[in-house]
Amino acid sequence: MIELNENVAREMNKYLEGITIEEILILSRRVFHFKVMFTREQLQQDVEVLDLSVRAYHCLKRCGLSTLDKLVNGIYTKEDASSKRQLLRIRNLGRNTAEEILIKMFYYQFNVLPDSRKRDYMQQIVMDNLGAYMVN
Repeated sequence: MIELNENVAREMNKYLEGITIEEILILSRRVFHFKVMFTREQLQQDVEVLDLSVRAYHCLKRCGLSTLDKLVNGIYTKEDASSKRQLLRIRNLGRNTAEEILIKMFYYQFNVLPDSRKRDYMQQIVMDNLGAYMVN
């Protein structure tokens, strides 16, 4: 199960109405979707900006995923494979580490968005993950 940073979750919840990010993760049943909308400059940054654990950081570096661009393109290459499944192909990178990388990338994406775009981004998260629930 993905564990959220309390401060980041609180900030995200400010932009949601009637539901929390924690509830979205529970209702999405272990498959969580989010869009990556980094700028060119952000994509050139080292994966170090994600504030990963030493294990996660070294696994990515060892397999050549040293920048956000390489990471994004490395894990979003096949439509039939989830990004988590792609990460699990990396040697010595397990389920918990894969979840850490993805959630930290989600945090980073949220944090670098201008405040004026955060509400729309979080509403898109709701639709991408709970569209069927929201219709009922």
